[in-house]
Amino acid sequence: MSASREKKVRQERGTDYVSPKQQKELEEQKEARRATLIFAVCAVLFAAFVVFTLLNNSGVLKRGATAATVNGQSYSVSDVAYYYYNARSSILNNHSELSSSSSLREQAYSDSDDYDTWYDYAVDQAFESIASVDAITKAASAAGFTSDEVDKTVNETMDAIKTNAASSGYAVGDYVKAIFGGLVTKSAFTKHLGNAALADAYATSRSQPSGYTEAELQAALDADPTKYTSVAYEAVVFSDSNFATDAAEATDTTPAVEADDGSAAALKAAQDALASYRKGESLEALADELGGSYMNTSTTYSENSEMHAWLFDAARKDGDVELLDYNVYGYSLGSAVVVFHSSALADYHTVNVRHILVDSEDAANDVLAQFEAGDRTEDAFADLAVEYSTDTGSAENGGLYENVYKGQMVDPFENWCFDASRQPGDTGIVETDYGYHVMYYVGQSDYAYWQLMAATNLANEWQESLSGEVVSEQLDGMKYIDP
Repeated sequence: MSASREKKVRQERGTDYVSPKQQKELEEQKEARRATLIFAVCAVLFAAFVVFTLLNNSGVLKRGATAATVNGQSYSVSDVAYYYYNARSSILNNHSELSSSSSLREQAYSDSDDYDTWYDYAVDQAFESIASVDAITKAASAAGFTSDEVDKTVNETMDAIKTNAASSGYAVGDYVKAIFGGLVTKSAFTKHLGNAALADAYATSRSQPSGYTEAELQAALDADPTKYTSVAYEAVVFSDSNFATDAAEATDTTPAVEADDGSAAALKAAQDALASYRKGESLEALADELGGSYMNTSTTYSENSEMHAWLFDAARKDGDVELLDYNVYGYSLGSAVVVFHSSALADYHTVNVRHILVDSEDAANDVLAQFEAGDRTEDAFADLAVEYSTDTGSAENGGLYENVYKGQMVDPFENWCFDASRQPGDTGIVETDYGYHVMYYVGQSDYAYWQLMAATNLANEWQESLSGEVVSEQLDGMKYIDP
């Protein structure tokens, strides 16, 4: 990727720039470290459908056998299989190098030394999810919590199963068994899906500012103001991967080349950029000149980042500049020249927008013309997003992005969203390096960004306090899972 293209390319759901490959790896690593409510992965199971031999018909697989204890509670093979095969499908979807036709028991875990096989990793994720769903559903029951979203999730998922079963030539019950290795019946699937949907709905309700008093939110702010501060800065980032070279054997005309991770070259480019910046050159020009990526954005604090530690130091003043290690989620990705500008409480309101991503200006104009010729409602725009948008992250949801915060989106997209004159119902076309975005402004959220962050942090603390450390023991029934 050229420097001129890279200077504006940031993941639309990331605060800081990383390459698409790096972002994918980092998101997977981040996801692997947290317990998740994974019932939604059922959609992935459909996409990565693998027909397992229905050994349960011969009586070999004992769905009712005890497979494990998790936090002192016993779970059957069927219980564990629901969560295990969701985890398995997610792993296969994220790691194309793995074989979907082989057991994860036979595939060595390659990401670290924490596990021997991908089966061990999937089992760990399953136990984490079991503990989380169990703890949250019990809390929801104690609180008398109900939500229409639970039935909606169950019904929509079962409708999707019926559709996919019919297209695959299966009865619904057999289709469910096939997905889960013959270990989960239709009734068991519905039960677990309902529990996971309830847990997700309750956890979601606890993560909204409306679930807390003003005093509770203010107490979270007072306890650690740094978490809710937004820093404006410029930077030019030199990613190691952009300077890396692969090994090459010698030929008659060229010498052999050793593999190089690019870190030394990235650091040298950053050093040159810093020297030139101090002589008066702009960071944006230096990004183009030296092969870096330029950003002019804002961010909130990350405790795992050297760059953030420097940016959020109380001694910072406008114009301070430093050469720093560039890391995301604690992983070093390169070197950066960073210029601090200002810091303040993130008290602006986030915004909700819909967009339709297409690949040309003509296509964008055509879609916008269709909208203008119709009834011009938000629902009509959402229908067009489902039909035309190439943004896989939002198309099925009508192109909706909720609670967009500053520094989250690429600059042209963000500038349109946060234009001071923006009014609900406004439309427009924005060009970015991703393509052309047909925009629809839904409106401003009811809460300041710091309040949204405070509610999320309080919810995370609450959820961690519910399940605590997961203590599990695998029993004889585990041999039936992904044999």
